Amino acid sequence: DRVQTALATLTSTIDVLPSTQASLEKLTQLDKTLRQQTAAIAPLTQDDQWRASFKPDETAWWWFLKVKEPSEPFSWLWSAAALASITASFSLMGDIVPRFLVGGPDLLSSFLITLQSLGGLLSTGAVVKAIQATPQQPMGDRILPKHWWGKASAGLAGLVLLGVVGLRLSLPYWSDRYTQWGMENYRNGNWSSAESDYQRALKLNPDNVQAHLYAGVLSEDLQEFDKARSHYQLAIQGGSPTAINNLARLQILTKKDYAAAVALLLKALDDEKHQPLNPVTKHAVLKNLGWARLQQKNYPDAEARLLEAIEMQPTIQFENDDRRREAIADTHCLLAQVMEGLGDKQAALAKWKICNQNLNITIPEHDAWNAIAEQRLTPQETRP
Repeated sequence: DRVQTALATLTSTIDVLPSTQASLEKLTQLDKTLRQQTAAIAPLTQDDQWRASFKPDETAWWWFLKVKEPSEPFSWLWSAAALASITASFSLMGDIVPRFLVGGPDLLSSFLITLQSLGGLLSTGAVVKAIQATPQQPMGDRILPKHWWGKASAGLAGLVLLGVVGLRLSLPYWSDRYTQWGMENYRNGNWSSAESDYQRALKLNPDNVQAHLYAGVLSEDLQEFDKARSHYQLAIQGGSPTAINNLARLQILTKKDYAAAVALLLKALDDEKHQPLNPVTKHAVLKNLGWARLQQKNYPDAEARLLEAIEMQPTIQFENDDRRREAIADTHCLLAQVMEGLGDKQAALAKWKICNQNLNITIPEHDAWNAIAEQRLTPQETRP
């Protein structure tokens, strides 16, 4: 500014001395050098708010030096990549989030909704734009030069897409987790929460065999037998022998379709050639097969199956003592009826005593067998 003031005073005179002419030539060279340093000077002087504090004249070009932004020859490519990533991310999140909302929102689904909103901000480049909108515009340019905006937006959108794809691939894991939480709620008597957990598990992974199995057990407890059968059938398609046994039991109890039950149970035993049954499941299969044979009046086969189940009982690790007592009651109550069918009343009475001592009358069939046991036994022989 001082040079300009002196120059204006000098050039206002009529005669320009030779020494002055030399100074003007030197000044022209210095101006050229100054312009060559634009990249270093402009970031310190190009802030409009800063210039507004002293309002330099527009002819004072040295206050208005501007750095030419580097051109981005592939900006269209970065924009297309960002748009494709954004579209894919929102499409996947639109599929994922509703799965977690089945049965009502919970902490995890709420977190995912928040994550979806954050992902939208990142993938649309809102963060990049926020950096550029800072009051200190030159500082913003130094943090992220303008020619990097497209690349940064595409990069953020790509990272969000990778995260969403990873979440989509993890759905079977979360399905298993919700199945475990459902089992815990079921054991604790929180059936409503267990039902929501199983629903969400199956929405996250419709092929979750365990979720179908335990949802069937819960439906059976809720007296929703058609729903239970549907879950068991889907679990059977996934290769669950426990589901085969449970469906066969339902056929005996609710449908009185003993032939269908026998076919299912024989299939479970036949499948054991390829994949051994765990002892608890095998015991249940043998018990139910003996039950179905009893109803068909095939007493010899019923006796053989029930005796095989009873022989297993001492070596089986049941869930708890109540389950062990229920298993003992099942086999002995049924075997007592088989003995009666074979005409051996003395052996039947011995089985009725064991049956009566281990019954759990909250189980429908146990309540019915208890009534028969009390008819067969004297008051002194029945449990208090």
